[in-house]
Amino acid sequence: MTDDVAASFKASKGFEMPPALVILTIIAVIAAVSTLVLPQGAYEREDRAYFKLVSYTVAEGDTVASISASTGGEFETVNELRPADNPQARVESLVVGQEVLIPTEGKMRESVVRDSYQRFGQDDRRGFGDQAYLAAKSLVLAPILGFIDKASVIGFVLLLGGGFGIILATGAIDRALQWVVVWLGQSKAKVLVAPLSFALFSLGGAVFGLGESTIAFVLITVPLAIRLGYDTITGVAMCYMASQVGFGSAFFNPFTVGIAQGIAELPYLSGLELRIVVWTLSTTIGAAFVVWWSLRVEAKPERSPTFVMDQKVRALLAGESLAGQGRLTVREILVVAIAFGSVFGASVGVVQLDWYINEMAALFAVCGVLAALVHGLSFTRTAEEFVKGAQMMVEPALIIALSAGMVLVLKEGQVLDTILYGLATPLNKVGPEAAAVMLMGVQAVLNFFVPSGSGQAAMTMPIVAPLCDIVGLHRQVGVLAYQFGDGFTNLIVPTSAVLMGVLGVAKVPWTTWVKWVLPLVVVLYGMGAAILFIVVQGPVSWLQ
Repeated sequence: MTDDVAASFKASKGFEMPPALVILTIIAVIAAVSTLVLPQGAYEREDRAYFKLVSYTVAEGDTVASISASTGGEFETVNELRPADNPQARVESLVVGQEVLIPTEGKMRESVVRDSYQRFGQDDRRGFGDQAYLAAKSLVLAPILGFIDKASVIGFVLLLGGGFGIILATGAIDRALQWVVVWLGQSKAKVLVAPLSFALFSLGGAVFGLGESTIAFVLITVPLAIRLGYDTITGVAMCYMASQVGFGSAFFNPFTVGIAQGIAELPYLSGLELRIVVWTLSTTIGAAFVVWWSLRVEAKPERSPTFVMDQKVRALLAGESLAGQGRLTVREILVVAIAFGSVFGASVGVVQLDWYINEMAALFAVCGVLAALVHGLSFTRTAEEFVKGAQMMVEPALIIALSAGMVLVLKEGQVLDTILYGLATPLNKVGPEAAAVMLMGVQAVLNFFVPSGSGQAAMTMPIVAPLCDIVGLHRQVGVLAYQFGDGFTNLIVPTSAVLMGVLGVAKVPWTTWVKWVLPLVVVLYGMGAAILFIVVQGPVSWLQ
């Protein structure tokens, strides 16, 4: 960020929310104190086998043994199958033409037993002195114990940051995005510029978690939008808004989907098909909104809330060439290919080779080094950029550790299940569909205080995952609720440094932006609520 941009950003900020680490430290202290005042109790827990369910249509002559042998299913009796139209029921007998769900690839996972919460009796409770000692001890040990508990996730985050740090340091990704956007502006298909740019940046949010770099990209998209007869708002929407719509409906993003599913003990990229549908839908809605607005502004520029400023920019841009972007070099093309190849390779590894975060962390680190070799970075520069990339992930890593430590404080104080019981009681009364929507609302509120996707995942998923067990929701529903609540709120929360930075660069007041974008945010949350409702009602196979 340049000095001018930084100054503009700083000037645009009003109230400053304390850093996420400060907020989490305060919450950890509150958690320790809560162990002294909340009643102690616990749910029963048990190891359950969770299976991936695959669809199968019963054919003439099928038996349990023949279906199991032909599909690799892990079942012995017909009652272990589920009707595809009602996954909560059991199959009583095999009927030709009936579509059933077959359990495969079973794994064990500790889960909370519903309706098993019991408060401890007088003999089981610790004395106040012992409880106070344990609370203080757990609090000071929380960060290091959190590191130990989430070591693999933290290692994944740091190596991922290092690998992507090298790739981004080559400048190839930025050059490719910039070239595509400018090329679109120079093409004759003017009407396609806004939706294609929106889709491009939305894809970046869904795959790479594109965020901070949009602060620089608005310097391209805003002048481009004005040249095309649109306004500054359209330029910001083509870039930043698009990236956050993709972020909120991400299907790959390792910084949100990867961390949340890892903490929830779900296979990475499980529910991929559903997420791709969600991303396509949300991107289509967002792009349609931008096209609708751009055409209205083109027809009557005075409609724009930034009309006066846009007129001054048009005067400055008059007669200037839109060009200035040469073609990508062969090395840049190869780096872009490596970046997207890493995503494709991770997808194949997860689906076909049973990879998890350890293998993916290694893949991204190797691809970063490979990109450096292709682009011609020296070994010294490669090492420096890897460290810089990892440094950007130090705060998320600390957030993950402290969040895990906070949960351990509650566990050690024997009040975590009491809190889960208190949260689950009202959710059980409203039904699973409404409970899923309420979880999304809670995540949206929390994003105001912790505007970090990875940080919010680390803070909330240790609570949300067992909470889903208790209220009868698939843990994948909890992850989706987190994604929607966290991602779509990024379009309006003033505590988001990226949003305020983008608006500062574009010189758009926050209140002006919120008034303009709020209808879309409402629509996106309505879409999210509808999807959660449908998913809760739908077959379990959608979530696997």
